[in-house]
Amino acid sequence: MASNPLSVLAVVCLLTFLHYTAAQMRGPILPLYAVTHGASATGVGVILGAHMMVAAVGSIPFGRASDIWGRRRFLIGGMIVSIGTSLLLPLAEDPLALLAIYGLAGLGVAAFTPSALSLVGDAAAPGRAGHAFAWYSTAHYGAIGVGPYLGGLAAEAWGYRTAFIASAVGVAVALIAGLVLPIRAPALPASHSGATFAEVRGNAAVWAGWILSISGLLIQGVVFSFFPLLGHDRGLTPAAIGLVFLVLGLANTVARLPAGWLVDRTGRPAPWAIIGVLVASVSTIVLPHVGGQTPLFLLVAVFGGVSGLAFVAVGVALASATTPATRGLVMGGYSTCLYLGFAFGSFGLGPVITRHGYAAGFAVGGAAGVVGTLIAAALWATVGEPRPKDS
Repeated sequence: MASNPLSVLAVVCLLTFLHYTAAQMRGPILPLYAVTHGASATGVGVILGAHMMVAAVGSIPFGRASDIWGRRRFLIGGMIVSIGTSLLLPLAEDPLALLAIYGLAGLGVAAFTPSALSLVGDAAAPGRAGHAFAWYSTAHYGAIGVGPYLGGLAAEAWGYRTAFIASAVGVAVALIAGLVLPIRAPALPASHSGATFAEVRGNAAVWAGWILSISGLLIQGVVFSFFPLLGHDRGLTPAAIGLVFLVLGLANTVARLPAGWLVDRTGRPAPWAIIGVLVASVSTIVLPHVGGQTPLFLLVAVFGGVSGLAFVAVGVALASATTPATRGLVMGGYSTCLYLGFAFGSFGLGPVITRHGYAAGFAVGGAAGVVGTLIAAALWATVGEPRPKDS
């Protein structure tokens, strides 16, 4: 069994890539599938937002549970939920059914992600947290890039329903790998089971990281939820929309390892996190105004690259602001903020887009990202930014 830090990190990265590549195949398909079954832009936002809200609500308790009962069982359980919901989606015939099924799928994300993030923090060597989170997030966001592209190709070749089944098969491959390659995490302190939220709720550095996470994912909620509809209105095929997300995801992925090196080298994650989310917010505002394939690809590449930089830095900042005894709780909160941010982007901007158009919706989302980033920066400036140990 994997027991040393490098082996733990390698297995977590493998499972994350396999799981999320398959799960993210649903990303560009679900909005289009929902529209064919009568959903409006608001309805699409509600469906995707429900998924993220369930993930948000579940992440803190699942993260806390992983502190007590171990990380691995929640990785396995999350993948099982993903398989089941992917198999149920082709059976849905109306937006309410899609809402219920995709909302349930959020439980799988809530179980998997906090445990994976906590394992990375547990296994990171002193002074190498940036390196560890860079590899993990490379796997995660590489999957976010590849998965939608594969989903778009599958939908165009075989139809939406078969693409959902292909997603389930892919997650099943990840599940088999997780069962064959069990993870033995580094030992946590004996007192970890007594850790409570009271130990972190007064930590302003943790709150800064959480607020920045909401801000960064709010704008991603806008882009991932509504760009498929914007692209469809402009005549892009499902495969072309998937290609846009592939470029975004690859840029996000390629940025991760240099970002980890940069954070470890400077020992200052907070400034990079702030810069990354600010630039991504401005890119979101500009996106509906870009015409032509080359400018579109360049803009989404910038969006992906700075997002990659930002979230490697946020992961390191949060890991540096906590201890192993409360890491599952803090990373559960991190996951909650990520999913809440995405849900706010989906829920909140759907009605704006329905009434006022894509330019207004993307502008409001980008502006909200800027405001949240400035609040996080002010908190870090007040209490001092977290520094990785031995950096």
